[in-house]
Amino acid sequence: MTKSQIADVVIVGAGTAGSYTGWKLAQAGYSVIIVERNRRGMLGRDIGIFHMDEIRFAQYGVPVPKGTELVGYYPEGWAWPPDGNNAKKVRYAFYVMELPLFINRMQKYAEDAGARIMFETGAEAPVIHHNAVSGVRVLSGGRRTEIRARIVIDASGTDSAVRTGLPWSMGMETDPIKPGEFLYVILQYWDDIPAKETGEFPTGLNFYPFHKAFINPSYGTGAIVGIGQPGSLKEAERVQGEFLAERFPGVQHKLLRKTWGRTPYRRPPLSLVTDGLMVVGDAAFLTKPFSGEGVTSGFEACSIAAETASAALMKGDTGKRALWPLNVRYFRGQ
Repeated sequence: MTKSQIADVVIVGAGTAGSYTGWKLAQAGYSVIIVERNRRGMLGRDIGIFHMDEIRFAQYGVPVPKGTELVGYYPEGWAWPPDGNNAKKVRYAFYVMELPLFINRMQKYAEDAGARIMFETGAEAPVIHHNAVSGVRVLSGGRRTEIRARIVIDASGTDSAVRTGLPWSMGMETDPIKPGEFLYVILQYWDDIPAKETGEFPTGLNFYPFHKAFINPSYGTGAIVGIGQPGSLKEAERVQGEFLAERFPGVQHKLLRKTWGRTPYRRPPLSLVTDGLMVVGDAAFLTKPFSGEGVTSGFEACSIAAETASAALMKGDTGKRALWPLNVRYFRGQ
């Protein structure tokens, strides 16, 4: 064990939730260390492209994307019924972005504000003192280190690395998410689609609620043919095949690549806080089950968590009661 480090806040995970929270707390003047088990630039590569509603950028104080991060901007889309072609136009704008570049931007905001991100550093266990979380034990370059902090924030994704390492005596649910409690998302990247020229294949943003399927813009003139289904990857593949056979049988295309990911599909823990600890993002299963969308659900909790943590640090009290406003504001708002 090497010499321990000290910060006001240590955040486990440098994805969208962890980087955003670290950015806001560093902006508020607190010393922030973010630990991330992956190498810089690796997060988000398994998905590639993602979509985020326009109104959320101003809501959470995030500048809109530019340059290579921006794939496209679409002010409206179409919602399709399961039994015909009488689609309804939805005037609700989305940005289409490169997820790895978006995460890189969030990390840069955090670092520019003063947060320190330790890449290739895995969280092994919470440090607990007098039945309160007081830091995390990490492994980096073969060396184990304790990072002590007044508040620990678990933003480690579905692994919930800190939350699942707590003793039950701390009053927080510690069970890991089960394989059947995910929404499995499959993305097929298509190109060379002649049916787009004849109007037999949709352009722009398209959502098919009956199948939880979507067809959205990709790079150039291509399309992302996606689906989200709970239960298993096999079930998602079955429903996607059924959807394509029903709606677009025999459509010619070039399959550029096929990726998949998963997002929590269960209720969040009954409390997102305990003494010295807050849990946000996928680590707390913060998604909208209707759409599987998790980034802005995470930002909603993270913005509240940053304000709550700042107030608690200012008062010098980081116990459960001081952190409890995260529960009240997030769950009532959602």
